[in-house]
Amino acid sequence: MSGEFLGTLRERVIIERRLGNRDALGGATGRYAYEGAAWVAVAPLMPADLTEADVLSAMPRWQVTMRKREGIDLRTRLVWRGRFLGVRNIISDPRDPARMVLTCEEAR
Repeated sequence: MSGEFLGTLRERVIIERRLGNRDALGGATGRYAYEGAAWVAVAPLMPADLTEADVLSAMPRWQVTMRKREGIDLRTRLVWRGRFLGVRNIISDPRDPARMVLTCEEAR
C-alpha cells in the first residue's frame, strides 16, 4: 500500500453485519452484530454522480474508501459519526487490490 493511500484514511467507522434472525411473524428483526472497526475515507456523492445509476432514493449517499477487507457485502452497514450507512455497491479494482470503494446510503 502506498503512503499516499494510507494518509487519506482519516475517519473511523464501526462495521456491523445484519443478523438473519426472524421475529414471531417471520419478519426481519433488524439487528446487527459488531464485525470490527476500520479507518476509511468518506466523501459525499453529489446528485450528478447518482443520476448515472438511475438512483431513485432521496437519502444522502456517501463514497467510502477503505483497505480491502473480506466479509463486506450488501448486508453490511457502517456506523460513522452517529450515522448508519448501508452498503449499496462494492468496487474492488484488480489493479489496486489493497483498496475497495463502497457506495453507501444513509439510513434514518
